[in-house]
Amino acid sequence: MSNACDDIRAALSAFEMCTETEHGSRVTTHCLYPSFDPVNVFVVRFGGGFRVHDGGGAARSAWTHGRDDNLISRMLTKQVQLYRLQLSNNALTVEVRSVDWLGSAILAVANASAAAAHAAVDRMMTATETVLKDKILRVLKETVPPTTIAVDYEVAGQSKRHKFDFAVTEFDGSMLLLNEVAPHHISVSSKYVAFSDLVHREDVRTDRWAVHDKGLDPSDVSLLLQVAEIVPMQALSGGLKRLMLQ
Repeated sequence: MSNACDDIRAALSAFEMCTETEHGSRVTTHCLYPSFDPVNVFVVRFGGGFRVHDGGGAARSAWTHGRDDNLISRMLTKQVQLYRLQLSNNALTVEVRSVDWLGSAILAVANASAAAAHAAVDRMMTATETVLKDKILRVLKETVPPTTIAVDYEVAGQSKRHKFDFAVTEFDGSMLLLNEVAPHHISVSSKYVAFSDLVHREDVRTDRWAVHDKGLDPSDVSLLLQVAEIVPMQALSGGLKRLMLQ
């Protein structure tokens, strides 16, 4: 029977790959972008030392989640300062004079690349969610009595308390809980956890709506449908009116 270290080495063997490419020797690292893709770092011999760069991976990763060049540039610059790197054509780069510093350089670029992408995506997602929450609140105020609306409403689930963007008291005494959801795995997973923790509470009568205004991935839709009704932003007003008439 193999010991734990053998299992760990086997699981991590994919990250020990080094492949020659036109951009340099590509090293697949343990760092991950927001999409969970591993960060690739490229090593190029340079004089008597090495140039190490991320091939622009952080910028590309952030760009796929939100096309905000200024924000991406700011997040890259922040990591450049933290890790003492250079920024060249949106690629995080560092040069080292000897092989003794190569390992540290690879780790620094990989960590900086992952951190820059995550920071940019987090800012984009927060901005997107804020705009959507404002839209939802406007529709709520136009559609249901203001006295029935609660903002940032906390409910105790089976395992912990969860804060929902909005709650609306229905005429039969039950509660409609609404969360905005963005087309991003962090947003989807957090809303799924909150909704699912209430599903088995028989003493709490709730309707649960996940509201979005951008297309969700089919796999995310399938996941959320297990615990909530998915409501497009443009259908929110009509859905509220139908619910209140029941």
